[in-house]
Amino acid sequence: MKKSFFQKTYNLIINLTIIGLICFLAQFCLGLFYQAIELSGLSQYNNSFILISDSLANIKQVILVFSISILAISSILVIGQLLYRIAKDSLWNYFKSVYQTIRMRQFLKQVENSEPIVTIENQTITRFNPVLSEFNQSVRKCTVDIRQEEVSIFLKMPRTQQAQKLLKDMEEHIKEEISNYNPNYYFSTPLRVENKLWFKGTKR
Repeated sequence: MKKSFFQKTYNLIINLTIIGLICFLAQFCLGLFYQAIELSGLSQYNNSFILISDSLANIKQVILVFSISILAISSILVIGQLLYRIAKDSLWNYFKSVYQTIRMRQFLKQVENSEPIVTIENQTITRFNPVLSEFNQSVRKCTVDIRQEEVSIFLKMPRTQQAQKLLKDMEEHIKEEISNYNPNYYFSTPLRVENKLWFKGTKR
């Protein structure tokens, strides 16, 4: 089994969009700093401030070009998905895929309750449960791809045995949850292929 284009690019689009927005914010902050130097008039009398001002202007320009390029790539990937859905499937299924991917990740995420530990010096420190951390890291890659004739849910298997057991115990709950969202599809038993777990649904 192979991931669809939607499943391959979903996290990439999210990450590129976040990076692009962060770069825009950084460029905006540098712009404010640059304007503050220019308005203060310091760059007219001090060579150091002239150098700083010129450097800020160059850095601001580079970050702007980088952020626009990143967001352009993200937009192209989304537009490609939309055009494919219009031509081969249904545009509504794309938005359903995005929505159900978000909901499924929320459903799978485990609350990482901290564990208090008392040291020899009677100091109490806390740490997060490593099993839940490993599990949550894996489910962040979960994607739900809805098509006219089938639904596919991709889950990456955690690396540790304890986290895999937690996912195994949730299989029926996952199947019930996704069936509730897609009552017109019949879901078979999940299939593991290497380090990937698949749930497949076919149109009734």
